[in-house]
Amino acid sequence: MQYRFKHLEYNGLKGVIGEQLARSFVRNKLAPSLVEEEGWDYVVLSKNNHKQHAWTWNTKLFSFDCFREDFIIFGFYANMKLLSKYATVVQALEQNHCVPDGILLKLKETGNTKRLKESTVSSIARLKVDDFRNGKDLRFPIVEGDLEIVEIKCGRKARLFKKQKETYNNLIAKNVPLRLIRVRIVSFDLNRFLVEEHKYEKFL
Repeated sequence: MQYRFKHLEYNGLKGVIGEQLARSFVRNKLAPSLVEEEGWDYVVLSKNNHKQHAWTWNTKLFSFDCFREDFIIFGFYANMKLLSKYATVVQALEQNHCVPDGILLKLKETGNTKRLKESTVSSIARLKVDDFRNGKDLRFPIVEGDLEIVEIKCGRKARLFKKQKETYNNLIAKNVPLRLIRVRIVSFDLNRFLVEEHKYEKFL
């Protein structure tokens, strides 16, 4: 029996496939090339999880520590300069209600490590760093680095909304580039897809 997805189902499926392909592209192609060409030790793409920090900007007891877990879940401890830049980017995204597909973390070890007691790390972070356990404490390499915003689009058009352009242009002016990744489905049957990416370091 032949069967086809309904139009809305197909559009939803394209989005899911596009994001997975883009993340695979970053992990297997883009990250290794950036490590080699730009001299980073690690390049990872975070998921869109910065919304969890929305409450932070409304509290009087603001602390950078709440942002550190976004690095700890990957097994790294961000130094203050990187953490400050990350918090500034997250603040701009949150205040402008702008939701990118991820933040590209480009990291370099400083040669120092940081030991954290398990009690200082949330249960969510602890679940994701089992491989980094050392007795009762957790030891992480301290990293410096840089950031890029990542947008993933699936289909022939890679259009950004006006609010996105304004937000990303403001971040570009602060030396936070936008990397736009477009995924086009060539053939489901032949498992063929076209992935194109462009880095915007000047205004969109």
